[in-house]
Amino acid sequence: MINLRDFALKTGEAYENLQSFECDQEITAGNLRIQAHLRFKKPRKLTVEYDEFSNPLEEFETKLFGGPEFNGDDLENTKITYDGKSTWLHMLNKDTAIKKEGKNIYSPFGGVDVIGQLKFLTTLVKDFLLKDNGEGKISGRKVQRLGLKPKVTQRSLFLKDEVFSLDKAELAIDTETNLPLKITYHPGQRDQLRFPSSQGGPIFVEYSDYQVDKLSEKNFEFDSSKIDLLFEQKDFTEDQFSEEFPIPLDLEKIEEEGFEPMGDRLSMMINQKKDRAYASIGFLSSSKEEEKSSLQLLAGNYLSREMNRHRAYLSENGEETEVNDKKIKVADRGKSVQDRLSDNLDRSILEVGGQIEESFYYLLGQGVNRERLLDIFAAIGP
Repeated sequence: MINLRDFALKTGEAYENLQSFECDQEITAGNLRIQAHLRFKKPRKLTVEYDEFSNPLEEFETKLFGGPEFNGDDLENTKITYDGKSTWLHMLNKDTAIKKEGKNIYSPFGGVDVIGQLKFLTTLVKDFLLKDNGEGKISGRKVQRLGLKPKVTQRSLFLKDEVFSLDKAELAIDTETNLPLKITYHPGQRDQLRFPSSQGGPIFVEYSDYQVDKLSEKNFEFDSSKIDLLFEQKDFTEDQFSEEFPIPLDLEKIEEEGFEPMGDRLSMMINQKKDRAYASIGFLSSSKEEEKSSLQLLAGNYLSREMNRHRAYLSENGEETEVNDKKIKVADRGKSVQDRLSDNLDRSILEVGGQIEESFYYLLGQGVNRERLLDIFAAIGP
């Protein structure tokens, strides 16, 4: 029988001693499946290339709201480089890149960063009660299985920093490299809704083909000089936003209708020449009588991947109408998924929008009737 404390400390030391690693990572949870190739260099640098990103919850959200900024299909054609301060997203099939401040790796689990995170290995003895789950083999390599029971039921940064509930976990540690080949993670009961793709079951994270300490700084430098179209995320006050945005967009009209922007700063993606930009802005009702009502506005003179999905949806499902003598389309997104909506969610989810001259406008309203949504759309500028 092994000495659990000594083995766990040795595992932590193995991570502390390495400076970088490159590997393949696979995540499965119910019908969710993600495969990626990673490069990591301490303290925070990371590149991610997704070979597969299939998330059933995302597919539902795409039908209902248009989905996230980047869905699985987008990510499978995007190389992500995080240099410790900023994230570059290089869309390979369009030769377009986006720069964002901070880390934007697009983890599938509600704010919990699972991609390439092994820092928790350094505090196994401190943070967990350990159990000897026996020896085994994974892909022909000998492993020691460690059962983990958190001493405190709140964990994150995949078993480390950001708070969520963990019931238990198991590590399969390669006895030669002292790095994990498989992590079996059981979310706590309170967090089942944050991990719906697991369908109440465990989440499996597997690593393979480690290459340790063979990466240089050049692996994490992004050369933007060869990119045809480069956008950078910029944050503005509302007044600054209206001045910088290259197409007509009257946000005051939305506020006059009783909706306030989510947050004090508004973000846009804008190119270096400042003649192409796009944005996605959320609004909440300022009225207690309509506290469940909200708006989501997407606009710009560049068709982002997110807006392209909205255009495709309206093209297929929309009903043609006119606003300000311009032809647009209206669709009821909630209608097609009503049987899957929670009783607490307003089932009236409408979208209006389309291309007007060389610009694109899409406005979604939850708990907002058709006539009012069309009036708001007409007033904001297109």
